[in-house]
Amino acid sequence: MELILKYLNVIAIASVKFFWATPYAYMFRLNQIETFVMIQLGGLLGFLFFYAFFSFLLKELKLLWPFIYFITPPIFKVRFEQWRDTRRYRKLTANKFTHRNKMIAGIRRKFGMPGILLLTPILLSIPIGALLGTKYFHHRRSFVPWMLLSIFVWGIVSVLFFGIFIPH
Repeated sequence: MELILKYLNVIAIASVKFFWATPYAYMFRLNQIETFVMIQLGGLLGFLFFYAFFSFLLKELKLLWPFIYFITPPIFKVRFEQWRDTRRYRKLTANKFTHRNKMIAGIRRKFGMPGILLLTPILLSIPIGALLGTKYFHHRRSFVPWMLLSIFVWGIVSVLFFGIFIPH
């Protein structure tokens, strides 16, 4: 039972922060094969889950919004309108880019889809890569297979890299 909980814990970490799941698995004293299988399982399933989730949010929620707004009680509509007005004002007066937003926009502008594919597992995180892929590359059928391949290759690299430096 304890081993299954370790596996599930590594899978959960790998589905969000893929590159740091390998040292986390080594901390649990998992061997290289167990580590490789668990981080691959977590990374691949995490990407597919987040890609489907963000696809749903970006497509279907736009269709459901008029219905949701129609059935909302008036008191909530008033509060929502106040919140939306406050948010619009803050957006107009706030700084447009944070350091992270500038980095993501620069990667997309300079490197496009290959940059997102290469940097998602190691620098960005799996959910951010899935969101960027859903938002900018949903029309390309090759994005999902290339991202899965990228996660697979970076999993091999991380297991070999951390296997050298972390005794297990």
